[in-house]
Amino acid sequence: MVCRNLCERLYFKTVFGKSHYESGKKYCRRCEVYYCHDGVFCSCCGMALRMSPTNKRDKEKLRQIELREEQDRIRAVKIPN
Repeated sequence: MVCRNLCERLYFKTVFGKSHYESGKKYCRRCEVYYCHDGVFCSCCGMALRMSPTNKRDKEKLRQIELREEQDRIRAVKIPN
């Protein structure tokens, strides 16, 4: 399927100081844009969306952030009110 240029209207701007993947965005390789989309496939061209970074350094950074968030959630549940 070819790009129908819907990606130009659905494109999200960069948030400084935060990873795209950390903020829940997904990347389309064909359209070359990031989306906040619940599906697995691009709504513009139908290609599978990337849900994690490609290089090792960024993958590890994202893993550490997710681990910290999980530990914070566990601590919040264990604290008696």
